[in-house]
Amino acid sequence: MPSVGSGLRRLGSREVTFATLGALLLFLVAAVVSYCSLAGRSAGGGGFLGAPLGSADTPLFLAIAARNAFAALGLFSGVVTFGVGSVVGVIFQGCIVGASTAAASTEVGLPSAAGSVIGYAIFELPALVLAASAGLVPLATVLLAPVEAAGLSASVRYLRSLRPSLALLSISLVLIVIGASVETILITSRSAP
Repeated sequence: MPSVGSGLRRLGSREVTFATLGALLLFLVAAVVSYCSLAGRSAGGGGFLGAPLGSADTPLFLAIAARNAFAALGLFSGVVTFGVGSVVGVIFQGCIVGASTAAASTEVGLPSAAGSVIGYAIFELPALVLAASAGLVPLATVLLAPVEAAGLSASVRYLRSLRPSLALLSISLVLIVIGASVETILITSRSAP
């Protein structure tokens, strides 16, 4: 059975780097613009982001992991939309992160807001960017075709890049599970008497 690493080695690092840097840049610009637009103007605590996760029927870990995995799969949708789903999704996720950070920092201050999420955000945010880059890899492969692949049609190059895209998505999902575990531990430890 091929490993995740072999899928990534098959694809040139140039395509993965291009897709990852593109996703990261879009995410960061959206987050910064959203944060700067809302900082000091909106307090947190509302909407679906402020709603408690988990219930008697759904454990907290499962609720967190499912929400973030669905977001990652949405970001991965670029593989079937020629990158559009990934671009729109990563911009949206950047706006959500920027807006929620602005709201939380208005309410409790940026250091306190960042301190409360850093333990799991270091896993979850890279996971989302990796999922978006996985959705952009096929498009990057077609756009940045190396000379040795020039004889292959665009559709063949696109299809060949799906395996490395799935490898990146797998890494993203592992990071989401780790982040959900840390987030669950932090939330339950804060709410414990």
